[in-house]
Amino acid sequence: MPRNVDLDAFAGQAQDLVEGVAAGGESVVVTRAGAPVAVLASPTSGPWTGAAVDLPRWEEWLHEMQAGFSGAAGGSAAQARPAEPPAVDKSMLGFDPGAGHVGSASGRDFLGAELSRINVPVTDSDLLATIYAASLELCENKQTLYVEDLRALAQELIAEAPQRLRLLTVTVTSTTGLPATAEVTLELGRGPAMRREQGDGPLDAALKAIQKLTGLDPEVENFSVVAATPGRDAMAEAVIELLLDGRRAVGAGASTNAIEAGIHAYLNALNFLIESRPPAPP
Repeated sequence: MPRNVDLDAFAGQAQDLVEGVAAGGESVVVTRAGAPVAVLASPTSGPWTGAAVDLPRWEEWLHEMQAGFSGAAGGSAAQARPAEPPAVDKSMLGFDPGAGHVGSASGRDFLGAELSRINVPVTDSDLLATIYAASLELCENKQTLYVEDLRALAQELIAEAPQRLRLLTVTVTSTTGLPATAEVTLELGRGPAMRREQGDGPLDAALKAIQKLTGLDPEVENFSVVAATPGRDAMAEAVIELLLDGRRAVGAGASTNAIEAGIHAYLNALNFLIESRPPAPP
């Protein structure tokens, strides 16, 4: 979490604060009368700082920061070409129309292993069969199939599967000097349930409510939020990595609200952790 420093106190601490941030320390939010007026952060901490303090213009601010650092580097960042994403050998999925093969047991097994490798494990055989059938359709419709295609497809179908967690509503309240409050209603597979909790910030409060509702308390390994598009109404994309009982899952979520994006990502990762749990003994 960023450190808050009052504007009057900032002048006497500026050099120490700048050196601390440059050395990889925590970001600094400069406040006046309790409201944020400036942010001191390293280039890599920008997305988290914006999401943590929930600045009204954090999406625009992030893009301005990125543009500024690209300019300082001679524009090399803007000119860099993105790496080609890894492709999938369709024949490994059992898709080889030329040889008369469109689907096989070994292809489904390959898909299951590939999904586990990219942290989207699927242990339910019926769900895996559904994802496999949809993957074969992708093979027909796309000349080149990428690993990210499989990830996105699996995430979509897992989210639609019954007995999975789904966000119904969330209401957050945050007042300067007081703990934030979040009221979260989830679909738990057996009907909706609601919980209200307090936290250090709106997202922290919402995640605590989800933990109480689900009975799951995973460790957050990594979390980031970035603006997918420019402008005040930009889509926020959140990515989170959770660890629970030695199992790891990565979740993603998107929304025009940074807090909701983080909640969607958290639930997405929880769904994967639930899916990867070993079956209960008979």
